Amino acid sequence: MKEEKNTEVRPEGPETERSEAMPYADAAPDAGAKDAPGALPGGKGRFPTAADYLVFLGIFFVANIVGSGVALLAGFPWPGTGSADATAQFNAVAYAVSMSLTLGGMLLYRARRGGPRRVAHFSRRGTDPVLLLWGVVFMLATSVVIEPLLGLLPEVPSAVYGRGVWAAVTLVVMAPLLEETIFRGVLLESTRSRYGVFAAWLISSLLFAVVHLHPAVAVNAFFMGLILGFVYLATDSLWASIFLHAVNNGVAYVVLAMGLGDEGVLLRDFVENDTLYAVIYATAAAIFLFSGYMTLRTLRRLRTAEREQRPADK
Repeated sequence: MKEEKNTEVRPEGPETERSEAMPYADAAPDAGAKDAPGALPGGKGRFPTAADYLVFLGIFFVANIVGSGVALLAGFPWPGTGSADATAQFNAVAYAVSMSLTLGGMLLYRARRGGPRRVAHFSRRGTDPVLLLWGVVFMLATSVVIEPLLGLLPEVPSAVYGRGVWAAVTLVVMAPLLEETIFRGVLLESTRSRYGVFAAWLISSLLFAVVHLHPAVAVNAFFMGLILGFVYLATDSLWASIFLHAVNNGVAYVVLAMGLGDEGVLLRDFVENDTLYAVIYATAAAIFLFSGYMTLRTLRRLRTAEREQRPADK
């Protein structure tokens, strides 16, 4: 995938400086609306519609059926019915096939519908260490804050993920690369080209949650999708969201590999002291609320900059 250079010309003035809300976020990103005749800056393009999102989901689920079939034909047992290593190998094969078919199918369908050509932005801003550190802290804080909700939902059987090298490769390498390309790339860019940054941020996160199916995983995926989607929009770079996705999955895998996730993966399960947990939760809630406020503030700036660009793009 070729890296696209950002050649946009920004007007001089204080609005072109780095955002006050997020010092690493530029105030006027390329909205991606110039990429195709079917993706007009004013939101007048025909793609995507509600039906197109249903088609995207259909492509995803059909591709997953095909991927599982390929893994079974390759001789790997269904997850949870064999050894941990066999389960990991099944998942690796099924995942690689299904997500590759999903990405290819979505790109072909979008091209036929006249959608934007861009898959994603890959700016160097996505390697900003301050941004990456903030993203990790925000994700960890969010995981703690949503624990009470996750505790009300059915637990995810840890055996379905498998163990070993193949499990690590699937969760920490393939998932961040392919899922970010699909959800923060194809889906988010397609939505932004017609509806703008806020709709792109919310819809891509919602679809990211839907495809995870299991209630607890879906809820967590929705909140993680909001963080990853914002990071992508703020930096115009998929590198940062890929990295943060990999860190999130890596932490989860380490917990599973150490056997800590067999009976629960919530922090409350490991912190027995009520006072200590209350302090940790209050700190996480403060980080979550402050970061959430700054996120919304920056998204409003991005939306304003996007609207100001439209007259020149027509």
